[in-house]
Amino acid sequence: MIDDKSYLSGLNPLKKPRPLNAIEIAHLSFNVETNMVGTMLALSFSQAAKSKEIISYMERGRNISKKHVKVLSSTLLDNDIQSPNSADYAVKGNDESPFSERLMMQLMAFLSTLGSGNYSAAASASQRSDLILNYERLSLEIAQFAKDGADIMIKHKWLEQPPGSPNRTDLARRQS
Repeated sequence: MIDDKSYLSGLNPLKKPRPLNAIEIAHLSFNVETNMVGTMLALSFSQAAKSKEIISYMERGRNISKKHVKVLSSTLLDNDIQSPNSADYAVKGNDESPFSERLMMQLMAFLSTLGSGNYSAAASASQRSDLILNYERLSLEIAQFAKDGADIMIKHKWLEQPPGSPNRTDLARRQS
């Protein structure tokens, strides 16, 4: 049983935070692995894209994923826990794309949404305030990246509006 409120701390720079618990380790490891996949996908998409705007966006996504891997891995290493290793997937040196730029952007939007959800789940399960702060900070970066991606998709008319509820006020006005 937890017998002291200090179990939930982690932001005091004068005090070493408590060791990670199993749930925190699992979330950190999973998020390292998913960011490694994001790094490889963004790299392959940047090679295959034709538009400078999309290439730049994918390179930015790759840099964000690499940064997140470093941040999350360093937390594990600071606790003497080996960070997951890359499966060492090789990205082919090919500039011929089997995908359209629209599909690449849709996939990156999906991965950004998934990553943001993963970070939210990890933050809500973490019991150290420094981890929660890290996840929130990284989530904000993903949210800005996703918003910029949505702007690109809107510009190219690639973003579909999902079905929504009807505007009941407008419907009532049309009835009268």
